[in-house]
Amino acid sequence: MNEASRWRYDLAQKMAPFYSENSKALLVEIGGSVARGWADRYSDIELGVFWIEAPTEEERRAIIERAGGVLKEVWPYHPDKQVWSDLYTIDGVEVDVGHMTIESMERILVDVLEHHDPTFLKQYVISAIVHALPLAGESLLTQWQDKAKTYPDELAHAVIRANLGFNPAREREVFAARQDILPLYESYSFAQKRILTLLFGLNHLYHPGFKWIDRRIEALSFAPPSLSLRFKEVWNSEPVAGTRLLHALIEETFSLIDLHMPEVSTVQARAVFERHPREWEQAPKEFIKEQ
Repeated sequence: MNEASRWRYDLAQKMAPFYSENSKALLVEIGGSVARGWADRYSDIELGVFWIEAPTEEERRAIIERAGGVLKEVWPYHPDKQVWSDLYTIDGVEVDVGHMTIESMERILVDVLEHHDPTFLKQYVISAIVHALPLAGESLLTQWQDKAKTYPDELAHAVIRANLGFNPAREREVFAARQDILPLYESYSFAQKRILTLLFGLNHLYHPGFKWIDRRIEALSFAPPSLSLRFKEVWNSEPVAGTRLLHALIEETFSLIDLHMPEVSTVQARAVFERHPREWEQAPKEFIKEQ
């Protein structure tokens, strides 16, 4: 753990009792870059609090007040993320807190580990739990981490099948030739995120999101060579060259899936990616004759 992570972790340990003194809060953990030991000058403190029953807004506000925090925002329940969120500062340091019920967390574990649900948000929650450090309620966190130790092959298959689709290469080639930068760069972002999602599945890693990408790529056993550098080169090259670089990465990702997970077919996805409609400099001859 680096120094930037250490002092944030120490501060989080001082804050944890303000949550754990509530008998309904059975687990308090720290996640994000601090838990992974990667924090830098820009990092906040990310806390997760897990409750027997949903916390009220009054309870959340009262905890922040007792801790001496300066409240910035309190958000209501987010049904997709299944969390309530707070943002405040302690001595100027931002603290981002996500609250979830234990029932919701255990349902997510069942959905992903037993039913092989490839949904990004559910995998993201499990990834956060896998790398979290306990501040209170260690036994519950350990129990969940033990459940998530084995990433099911069926989940990897589901993730890859759900994310194999890329827009035809020709579409990006046209944007590049026209110097149509806005849709081209939007397509770059979509394609690179999809490559990463496929590689996380191929490597049996719960999706950790798209921050700290260089470090995420370091954890991949199966990936195109020099992936971090080549991702950046896509953006830093002129559009036609950058598009060629991106397409090479997509092709290499298909090949890695063929090699390491042959039970998932890439044939249809390749056919769509390689679709190449004819170009027309002038009207077809038959059309001209009819005129």
